[in-house]
Amino acid sequence: MTGAGPDPAAVDERVLGAGTNARFALLLVLLVAASGSMLMPVLTAFRSGSLTGCLLAAGADVDRLGTLGSTLRTTGQSLAYLPCAARDNPPLPWWQIVCGPAAVLLFAAAIAAVLPRWKQRRGRCVELALVDRTGVVEARVRALAAGRVDPVPALFQASAVLTRNGAAFGRNRRPRLRLNAGLVACRDTDAATFDAVVLHELAHVANRDLTVTYATVALWRSFLTLVLCPYVLVTFWRGTRLVARGDTLFSADYARQVALPVLTVLVISVVRAEVLRSRELHADLTARRWRAPLEHVWAAMPPRRAVRGVRRWADGALELVRIHPPWEVRRDALADPAPLFEVRALLMFLIGVIAALTNYHLMWHFVPHMAMMNGWLNQAVGAAPAAVVAAATAPLLWRAVLRTTALGRRPPTGVRGGLWLGAGLVAGSVLNGHTTGSLWLPARWGALGLVVVAAVGFTCWTTQCARLAATVRPGRSLRFPLALGLVAGWLVLSVWFTWWDYYGAMYVHGAWYDGAGARQAVVQWFPGTGTVRPDTSALMARVVPPLRYVVGVPLVPLAAVTSWVVPLALWAVGSRRGGPGTAAVPLLPSLRRALGAALGGGAFAVVCVAAVQAWLHHLHAGVGQRGGLYAFSYALWCLAAIVLGAAVAASAAARVPAFRLPAALVASGTAALLGIGGMVLLISADGCLGSLSVLNDTCGWRPAWRQLQGGLTFRLVIHAALLVAPVTALLVTALAALARRTADSRTARRPRPSPAVGPPAGRQRVLPTLGLGTCVVALATAVILLVADVPGQLRPVAKTVSPAAQAEFQRIMGLPILPVSARMRWRQVHAWYRVGGRYLVENAMADGAALVKVLGEARHDERIDITPALMTKVRPFCVDLRNIAGWEVYYFQVPDPAAQAAWHRFGVTALVAGGRCAEAANRSDTGAFASSVTDLLKAVRDVRDMSGRIRQILDDPQDRVFTGRPLPPPQPRL
Repeated sequence: MTGAGPDPAAVDERVLGAGTNARFALLLVLLVAASGSMLMPVLTAFRSGSLTGCLLAAGADVDRLGTLGSTLRTTGQSLAYLPCAARDNPPLPWWQIVCGPAAVLLFAAAIAAVLPRWKQRRGRCVELALVDRTGVVEARVRALAAGRVDPVPALFQASAVLTRNGAAFGRNRRPRLRLNAGLVACRDTDAATFDAVVLHELAHVANRDLTVTYATVALWRSFLTLVLCPYVLVTFWRGTRLVARGDTLFSADYARQVALPVLTVLVISVVRAEVLRSRELHADLTARRWRAPLEHVWAAMPPRRAVRGVRRWADGALELVRIHPPWEVRRDALADPAPLFEVRALLMFLIGVIAALTNYHLMWHFVPHMAMMNGWLNQAVGAAPAAVVAAATAPLLWRAVLRTTALGRRPPTGVRGGLWLGAGLVAGSVLNGHTTGSLWLPARWGALGLVVVAAVGFTCWTTQCARLAATVRPGRSLRFPLALGLVAGWLVLSVWFTWWDYYGAMYVHGAWYDGAGARQAVVQWFPGTGTVRPDTSALMARVVPPLRYVVGVPLVPLAAVTSWVVPLALWAVGSRRGGPGTAAVPLLPSLRRALGAALGGGAFAVVCVAAVQAWLHHLHAGVGQRGGLYAFSYALWCLAAIVLGAAVAASAAARVPAFRLPAALVASGTAALLGIGGMVLLISADGCLGSLSVLNDTCGWRPAWRQLQGGLTFRLVIHAALLVAPVTALLVTALAALARRTADSRTARRPRPSPAVGPPAGRQRVLPTLGLGTCVVALATAVILLVADVPGQLRPVAKTVSPAAQAEFQRIMGLPILPVSARMRWRQVHAWYRVGGRYLVENAMADGAALVKVLGEARHDERIDITPALMTKVRPFCVDLRNIAGWEVYYFQVPDPAAQAAWHRFGVTALVAGGRCAEAANRSDTGAFASSVTDLLKAVRDVRDMSGRIRQILDDPQDRVFTGRPLPPPQPRL
């Protein structure tokens, strides 16, 4: 006799929350973010300021602003562009930017307060007591509500509506129930229908979904009124101006401006309908628990007609925005509430789109004040979409895992949900222009694969944590483990979004690092002299710059550590509660295997670090050659040793058949932590270890963070080691899963999960304690690193951009001269001359002419008599020319290559010669004075050539750029 399977309805649909609040939060975050960014063009539409002059002066193509070349031209000249933008187009003050979201929220609150009164207005419904003279209907409603809802809702009747329906509305604390006249009339003739409908509406009150429902409606109406309508009007007004100027409307920029409200409306409508449909299913299940005769009502419903062709597709599309699910779905959900636990592809896709749109809108809040941004503000921008994804997807995945675990079914892997989530992120970033700029399509589609990989990694990690928690805590509440998973997932995604916003998206644009320039920058990062042994600077130039940007995100240490600390903590707690071989954890492998692999990998990493030291000691660099690239390469070889140890630990731990990813994460993270500790001790004791000495010859305690502080090398190594460890675990796990699947397909059978292998009784408490202690040490290390970085991360961009940093960016990323039309080149040079170039050129030429005049007056018999009086007269011109030449690194480069070459020669020559001339005049050194003046005259000829080239390009002496008072260049410090 075959036993019956588990009852699908045995799993309570309310477990870990219904998810309605999380989906409402999706709409709230998106609408608040969109309110600020979409109102900004409305507020700036009638302002006179413009960024066009600064963009053109930087050499950007204003017709293709989103292209990589234009982005590099502005970013690579931040010293001039940021103050120029602040002068020509002052940003909106913060209070105006905040006013948009605040106004939407306040208006939504007002609508939510008025909406219930509007629904119970005279002419639409009346109080039930005024109609039900006998009180029979009210008594029956109160009888049905007794013991089920508190407070009992206020009762109203819609006398003009003859359908047998009702509606619960209002707020959770002040619910209202409207009964249609047809439903009241059937109280005596069809009591089952009356009871079913009333219990369903009372279920909404019991589920406390009224406030969320009407807040969703109010928020949408507020956004539509205050934001969407003004934005559409301003967008079409700008379109008419473009047509009047003769420009085309068929550009990617304008198309996205028009498509943005359409996409926003579509996404919000679908998610809003998803929120309302979900509450209906939960209300049905709650009413079913109250023994409401719902089948009696639905049996009278006409069957759904089958349609084909276009009609079928149209019905499917309309189904996405309907607020009530079909009767067939509601009837099936009573027997099996699987739809409430399913990780639907459409919902995951929409979550990705909403996160991408939210990220885009939030970034535009801060773009006007980009100069004042710092690392933590950038992190805050990335934290919001991370919260959207984590809060919306984690409960879905945990609920799905919990149901399959309770029913004894195979749990989801998270791959399918991650693929749809990644597809939504990709679609959203392409549609909003974040990864395309002014292009229709991304320059590098392959780089978008990073988004999908990150999404799949996050969902797989989340499902494994959920499965681990469900295994170690059978029959217990999972709200606290879910909270831990939410926090850890939010931290990881915050790091991802922050990096993607400011660096990852550049790869999709087509940006990459120039090998020669990056190598030159790497050489200058660590002070002192020394060479790489062997020369791996070319490889370093490819790896170190992107790695440096990744580990520069503030939350990297904490996010990297929590990604494996959370599984380890759950595992350790489960091992402590469930003894070896107990039924509490039937599929949980022993923690001994993961920690053993971690110890082995950590020891291997320390041995590799020692081997690196022995190797470099054997090469024996001289005392004066132990800085520069020598010390920098030593630190990077140590990093490679730690990563290798983490990979070995992950490979050993991933051999378990169950919980492969948590085991690999715990092993690799712990091994990296042990390797870091060993490396710090070895470097700090350098000089005391004989054949392992690298940087020092004498013994003494020299902390590693001080020996490798140049170029933030120690920070780079430690942060990178912590970050690469979980990434390595994910890659090793993916390869192990593919290998296992290949082996399964060859043998045509699936492996059976191995039984739990517990430690001996004497170690039953030791391993969990060791695991929890490892969690504490790891978190403490991450917090220390985080706090140590706070001062540097709080520095605004305006204070971090220096001539050296700008030159480094130009070397690494390049500063291309864009191939543009002759008209665009004329506009660029014209703007360069107008916003400050004319002031510098004319002053340089005036000083040059004055210098030539003074020298001419001192000429006698074809030679110049250099006297103290002459040097005193010439010295002010030397100082002026030196000061003007100093602007060459702060101001925009000339968009014309020939003019820029002459301008650069003037800057380099006059900067040095002007200083030498002033010093020679102070010392009355005639020889040095004569030499420096000769160089200054060469520089003056260069600036004259450059001025002639500019006039040749502009070719109109009557142009207003040549008349009037010249505009000084913007001050480089904001």
